[in-house]
Amino acid sequence: MKRIEPYMRREDARGKLIGLMNEGLWEEFNYLETGAGQVRGNHYHEKTLELFFIIDGEVDIVIVRPDGEVINDHLVAGDMVLIEPGETHTFYCLTNTRWINFLTNRFDQDNPDLHFNN
Repeated sequence: MKRIEPYMRREDARGKLIGLMNEGLWEEFNYLETGAGQVRGNHYHEKTLELFFIIDGEVDIVIVRPDGEVINDHLVAGDMVLIEPGETHTFYCLTNTRWINFLTNRFDQDNPDLHFNN
């Protein structure tokens, strides 16, 4: 996992524009709403890169890398993280949370790149 910074920020009398990502081949975009106290994820992908952008709310994230290294982080509105293939990612929503995620491979119901550690 690594934190990603927007590639551009502009603000004027009309409002704000934040350029989230201008590289990569993203095939799927999702909007999520999750209630306080809920858990999402707890899985990894073998081939898929996954980017998360927090619109609002607070989330604790736990990443377990393939080598066993554990990363704990706290995300708030405006934070963005990139999850690498093989990284088990679990999100603990501390507040009601709205977020967007982007995936490099679209979800295939017949052959999902979705794996759980037992």
